[in-house]
Amino acid sequence: MRRLTLIAIGVLALTSATAAAQTQGESSGDVSAGYRFLQSNGTGYPAGWYVDVTRHLNRVVSITGDVGGAYKGDSITVGSFSQSFDARIHTFMGGVKVRAVTQNPDVIAFGQALFGAANLRTTTASPAITLSRQSTEPALSLGAGVDVNDLPVDLRFQITWIRVFEDGGSNAFAFSVGAKFDF
Repeated sequence: MRRLTLIAIGVLALTSATAAAQTQGESSGDVSAGYRFLQSNGTGYPAGWYVDVTRHLNRVVSITGDVGGAYKGDSITVGSFSQSFDARIHTFMGGVKVRAVTQNPDVIAFGQALFGAANLRTTTASPAITLSRQSTEPALSLGAGVDVNDLPVDLRFQITWIRVFEDGGSNAFAFSVGAKFDF
């Protein structure tokens, strides 16, 4: 838990760094939040969320911090026997975002490379026993997306590949859609 706290503080410090001079009329950054669907090792996590903060250093390069969660629960009952399973994945990432410079500022494509940690917590419970496992491992996230601006609420669409560096490693893919607010 102490390691997660240090990572979260690092991501916040990274995203609050002072930006270089901005061109007049452009925002100095943005905040986005919304829904995230995660697929890992053939298992879909349909309940998810994300929040990211981006600080623009110039028209092309930005620094970004991203925190997200994905959840899956399941249970089975056979006669009087029941068993439940609960999985939670949280990611804490920070890194660089590169935006495409276009003449149409209403649609801006971007790519990003983030590094941080992924925390996995699983619990399996039956009437007689409860088993829990938790681990926090380094992770790399490579993503691409598009910001759709000049709407009543600006939107962000993004697809991401996440590599978790645990024993043998594991891959996850995420699709995110959310509202974006400039500051």
